[in-house]
Amino acid sequence: MDPLRIDLSLETSLVYVLQKSGCRGRLTIGHVERLPGAALDVYDQYGSLIGYLSGNALRSWCVLDKAGIPVQGWIDVMPDDILVVLSHSRGPVDGTD
Repeated sequence: MDPLRIDLSLETSLVYVLQKSGCRGRLTIGHVERLPGAALDVYDQYGSLIGYLSGNALRSWCVLDKAGIPVQGWIDVMPDDILVVLSHSRGPVDGTD
C-alpha cells in the first residue's frame, strides 16, 4: 500500500471545502495522492486528474472511513471548517454530493 495514495470508495470518502468558494463536497470514487505540504491531487475513477479539486484548491479536507472517522494522516482541516467536515461525515454516500 502506497502511504501517499488512498483509494476512494463506499469505505473511504474525501470530504472537502473549496479554497475560493467555500463550497463543500464529498467524493467516493477515484483516488487521492498526497503532495508536499497539505496539497492533494484528486483523480476520478478513470485516473484523470480533477483539476478543480487538486493542488491547493482545497481549503480543508479529510478522508473518512465508513464510520465517519478520519483516516490517520489523511486530514488537513482549518478550525472554521471542523463542523462542516464533521457534519458531512454522516451524510448520504454516493459518488459526489
